[in-house]
Amino acid sequence: MLVLILMTKADESKKQKAPAKTEDKKSSSEEPESNLGPFANLKWPKLPTKQAIGIPLAILAIALLITGFTFVTTGSPLHLGLDFKGGTMITFKTDKTDAALQSEFSAYPLQVITRDPNLGTAQLMFSDMDTATLNSLTEYLAKAYPNATQATTGSTFSASNQSDAVLGIVVAFILMAIVIFIIFRDFVPSVAVITSAFSDIMIAVALMNVFHIELTFGTFAALLMLIGYSVDTDILLTTKVLGEKKYLEKKITSCRATGLTMTGAAIVAFLVLHIVSSYGYLFGLSTIPVLASISTVMIFGLIADIMNTWFLNSGLLQWYMESPQGRAKYA
Repeated sequence: MLVLILMTKADESKKQKAPAKTEDKKSSSEEPESNLGPFANLKWPKLPTKQAIGIPLAILAIALLITGFTFVTTGSPLHLGLDFKGGTMITFKTDKTDAALQSEFSAYPLQVITRDPNLGTAQLMFSDMDTATLNSLTEYLAKAYPNATQATTGSTFSASNQSDAVLGIVVAFILMAIVIFIIFRDFVPSVAVITSAFSDIMIAVALMNVFHIELTFGTFAALLMLIGYSVDTDILLTTKVLGEKKYLEKKITSCRATGLTMTGAAIVAFLVLHIVSSYGYLFGLSTIPVLASISTVMIFGLIADIMNTWFLNSGLLQWYMESPQGRAKYA
């Protein structure tokens, strides 16, 4: 009798455990949910693969046309600043308004006026001048503003800066491409990452031309930084998609939430930098045009990166993984 009771209890316990095992198997076959940050519940627009790839490529084509037009009209793909085309910068103390200074120096190629409210100084930037005009400006400053400081960048030095800048961008991009190919060792995903990064830079360059932001040492540094900023989310996405073959849509969604958090935080940081460096005079701080230009270029590139990563790169990866070649290689 005792044996029968024990056997009955054992059978009941097995029946109770059986559904739990079924549930465990069911839950293990599904993708575990995790906290994906503030963008986890974002309703991202669903586009067909061809549109997701085609729209960013069309915008890239427009950016290339704008850059080409600037090159034809100015001889350079970007409007060059003092560092790259030569010119003169003078600094002196004055209470005159910008309009009064522009009228005073109307005989000279005045380009930009910036101010330091703490020191009460104005900084005037002139484009490259011939020797006679430069000597005339120097003589006028000696009479009107004897305490003014003057710095001139020659066209020869500026031409050297241009060639060094082009070489720096090309070398940095080539090294980035080599690293990408070494990491993924697959042609299509590597080209997708490189194309996305190239599009980020070209869109930023086109917007610099549209808003007439000149190429200076500061904005050149921003373009170099964009190479790194533009590939981080692309590498994150590509590594996740190629490394874990199942649940393609869920992997992309998970990466998108993380990537948008990263990019959004960077955009907010550069936006704060732009506000402080441009409107700091409202709080008794000096304006810093170099930081304002850097932050503007970075914001242009990061906004472009959102589109290029989560439409262009994501679309190319999805197309590749669903193609016969991708299915054969990644099962």
